This record gives sequence, structure tokens and C-alpha cells, in this order.
Amino acid sequence: MNIFVSSIIRDIFQVESVSYWVDSLNEPNIGVELLAFTHNDSYWKKLCGVLKKLRCPVSFHGPYIGIEGTSAPGTEDERRLMESYRQVFLLAREYGVRHVVYHTTQFRFSPGELEKMRALAERNVSAILSMAEESGVNVLIENLPYPPSFRKNSGPVDKAPLYTNEEYGSFFTKYPEVNSIIDIGHANINGMDLSEFLQQHGERVKAYHFHNNDGVHDLHNDIYNGTFSYSDFAPLYRRYTPRSDVVLEYDPHVELDDKALLSHIDYVLSNFAS
Repeated sequence: MNIFVSSIIRDIFQVESVSYWVDSLNEPNIGVELLAFTHNDSYWKKLCGVLKKLRCPVSFHGPYIGIEGTSAPGTEDERRLMESYRQVFLLAREYGVRHVVYHTTQFRFSPGELEKMRALAERNVSAILSMAEESGVNVLIENLPYPPSFRKNSGPVDKAPLYTNEEYGSFFTKYPEVNSIIDIGHANINGMDLSEFLQQHGERVKAYHFHNNDGVHDLHNDIYNGTFSYSDFAPLYRRYTPRSDVVLEYDPHVELDDKALLSHIDYVLSNFAS
């Protein structure tokens, strides 16, 4: 088990402060998950500069600003998606990045759109996985925070997730080369039965995002601040995924100082590591 601190805990242009603090811990199983954003040239240059100085383990969260996994073939959106991940995979290969997180979409869709959008998403997933294989990069597909349906004023279903939790699980039957990162905050919102999911797909779950929320909003609070019980989850983790990595993915509003953040790392290592 490795534990990572996501650089999302600070403003993206403070990526150095998070990365160098984690690196200064000089612990072989504690690393940083960096936002591999390609939409801003200044940030990308900063990211490349940071990587040159790090000795700690590194993972990437793949780009999702201005990037859409259901982009149609032949469009500028598809070109941007593929070119962004080409850049990310080349950088990941150069620095031995442990995994790259991928989102199948950033949106919900009307029920009538779902079949078309799933076909586009899976076409793009296949292309992304082929690029990753060529680069020797490990891609993890993340579960998303959308509940089964969204209704306006208790009327008909207006928007639905691209995949239900069950359909997300079907990826690991359809694509034997695909592995998963389970975002616990997202699971807390969309009602995923973690026990059932891990019984069926635990071997494919290679990492987790740990954060907390109120069960409704994707707040990215710290692990103690929300309705999800990490102490209750720990036995499931140890039973089904005892070697999977953990990423603390907190938003900047959490405002933890270094001592407090280190205590959260210690909690995870004490309660989840085998």
C-alpha cells in the first residue's frame, strides 16, 4: 500500500508546496497525486519542473478541464482529449508514474442520449487504453458522483449518470485490461454498495480516493468531516483490497496544516495497511 496526498488540497499553482512537503517526508510509501492538467501552459511547465525534483512516489489525476470522454469522432473535442492524454502518458512514462486516473465523462445526460453517449465513451476508453498500453502506463477508471437519477420538482427523470454503479462494474467484465479507482466520496453520493462491489470486483480496484461529504454534495472534505464512516469501511478494505493505494483528495477549503495532514496519513496507515 502506498498513500498519496492529492495536490488538489492547494490552489493548482501551489503544486510545488504540496509536492515538496510530501517529498521532504522521505518515506518510500508516501507520495503525491498531481493534477496532470493540460489546459494551461504555465501550469504544465510548472508541473514538469516539479517532477524533475521529486523522489517520492507519484500518481496523476488525468485532465478533466476542457476535456470530455464522450467527445465525438472527428471533432475538436476528440482531438483535444486524445492529444491531452498523449501528453500525459508520455510524461507519466518518463517519471514512472504509478497510475493515471481517467473520467469517462464530466456530465449527466437525458435518458434518450445515454445509448449514444455510452458508445462514444467506450470508443474513447478503448483508444485511451491503447495509448496507455503503448506507453506502459496504468490507467484507473474512476466512479463518478452522480446519483441514479435527477428530477426537477419531482417530475420525470431529467438527467441520469452515464453509468449506474452496476454498469460501471460491467467495465471490468467487458475490458479485462481495465482497473478501477474507487472514489469513496463519490460512492457516498451515488449509493454504491461497497461491500457488494468489492466482492465482485475487488481484484480490479487498485486505488481509492479518500474524502468525505454530506451524502449529497461532492465537497471533498477531510475523512472525518461527513457522513461516511472510514472506521466501518476499513475491514472491507483489508479483506478485499489490502494492497490498494489510497489518495487523500481534499479540497483547499479543508485548510489542514502540515501536522494535521500528517495525522490523517498516520490514521490511514494505522487502520488500513496490512
